[in-house]
Amino acid sequence: MRRKGTTGPRAGGTSRRAFFIGGTAAAITVALPPPLRAAGTTIVSTIFGGAFEKAYRAHVVEPFQKMHNAEVILKYGTSSEWVANSLLNKAAPEIDVIFLAYPDSIRAVNEGLGIELTPADVPNVANLHPVWYDSYKKTGVGLDYASWGLTYRTDSGIPAPTSWLDLFKPEYKGKVIVPNLTSSGGFQTLVMMAKLHGGSEDNIEPGFEAMKRLKPSIRKFYLSNPEAGQLMDRGDAVIGAMYDNATWYMTDAGKPIRWMIPKEGALVGMVSLHIAHKTKHMDLCKKFVNFAISKEANEGFCNAIMAGPTNKLAALSEPALSRVPKLESIIFPDWYKIVEHAPKWIERWNREITG
Repeated sequence: MRRKGTTGPRAGGTSRRAFFIGGTAAAITVALPPPLRAAGTTIVSTIFGGAFEKAYRAHVVEPFQKMHNAEVILKYGTSSEWVANSLLNKAAPEIDVIFLAYPDSIRAVNEGLGIELTPADVPNVANLHPVWYDSYKKTGVGLDYASWGLTYRTDSGIPAPTSWLDLFKPEYKGKVIVPNLTSSGGFQTLVMMAKLHGGSEDNIEPGFEAMKRLKPSIRKFYLSNPEAGQLMDRGDAVIGAMYDNATWYMTDAGKPIRWMIPKEGALVGMVSLHIAHKTKHMDLCKKFVNFAISKEANEGFCNAIMAGPTNKLAALSEPALSRVPKLESIIFPDWYKIVEHAPKWIERWNREITG
């Protein structure tokens, strides 16, 4: 649900994520160059690059700037860097509105980095599907959702996949790609493998055992969505776990590449917005978040990147309408449990899977 130099909207923001848990962010140095601000009219936020940024600027940032005669400065980087920066600068935030992807958005909730976004201050929260508000404990709001499923080449000579378990088929040996655990979609993939084999977020053992069995078929544990796209485009891989909207960019470029929802379901990816407690521009930040999740902005943005809207009033048109899975069909992992277990999972993954 990193995108600098991306081929699709989910590339970049979470790749090679450094996972900082419970206060260890003080051990790193993450600082943004101090922006030149016009008092009261400028806020700093964050963004992933590529097509995602282009759509975000066109449908959210630029209309808001004109509406309020304000400036929104967008900083590049990764979700983990932005969380670390926000932890280090709680008293004097360098980022006013933090734009985050899973699992860092849940870390931000756990760390108390965002204010509560009440309907009185951000009226459009009343129009959100509840999951995109309640799952952040009302201290963040979802902007769009993407779906984590299977991407495949249609010219491989192998029948189109129907199940996550198709990744284990012998005819795919050496041609499968899945993300590294700390890359975008890595945790979703591991949890899905656990669930397919009788496990869960609290019983990840079956997931690790499944990944060990899958390892001989892996062409590469990729580190970013652009890398995954390149591997599929070149034919180095013929099937892999990827986001839907990152895949459609290749489809629309005429590549023999498609995305599908496995019969067991696709998993959710999401980006969200959180307002720093100590921002000096609180009123403008609230207005920005409110506009970002408005029907107008959400509808335009999600249609542009072929993602699911979070505002119940926002409507998709073609081709997004036919491509974006319905909200009720998406699997929601327990991200709070994932964040809790992540340090142990990462250590084990590096030792047993990629070590």
